[in-house]
Amino acid sequence: MDTLDTIRRLANEALNVAEEPLRRATTLNEAGIDSLAAVELVFVIEAHFGIGIGTQDLARVRSLRDLAVIADRLTLREALCHDA
Repeated sequence: MDTLDTIRRLANEALNVAEEPLRRATTLNEAGIDSLAAVELVFVIEAHFGIGIGTQDLARVRSLRDLAVIADRLTLREALCHDA
């Protein structure tokens, strides 16, 4: 399962958003995720991946794909820091 699929599953479970809108949506709003729900989803993502998403990254988030890209980057950075 790739990161985007994982985030869709987390959104489905945590926010009770149906999976089909999550697959079709290009923005969080199209998926039915408002700003409060987006913050809740970020907390779930951070806990799941063991990362901390900063405010600069959050300011650029418009879609679940954006969250997946950020999660991948931060997860990789975390892995590289632990390997060093």
